[in-house]
Amino acid sequence: MGSKYAVTGTLTDHHTVTLDKALPLPKMKVRLLVEPIESTPQRRYQEVMAEIRAQQQARGHRAPTRQEVDAILRVERQSWGE
Repeated sequence: MGSKYAVTGTLTDHHTVTLDKALPLPKMKVRLLVEPIESTPQRRYQEVMAEIRAQQQARGHRAPTRQEVDAILRVERQSWGE
């Protein structure tokens, strides 16, 4: 027996599985063992953003000021004329 590959996918109908990544195999007959994966519930936008902001704060992230952004844009726009 050759190499074995573990890859996730989505059962799109009663006969079709769409894999999440391609396998390094030519077209051939394969054996497929199916193990249902329980889906994780979708998190609310506010929860995701709160988590991102907490992680940014923990690592000391500082958003640029309006003046810094304006200066970056000014330099970028000036480079277009060259």
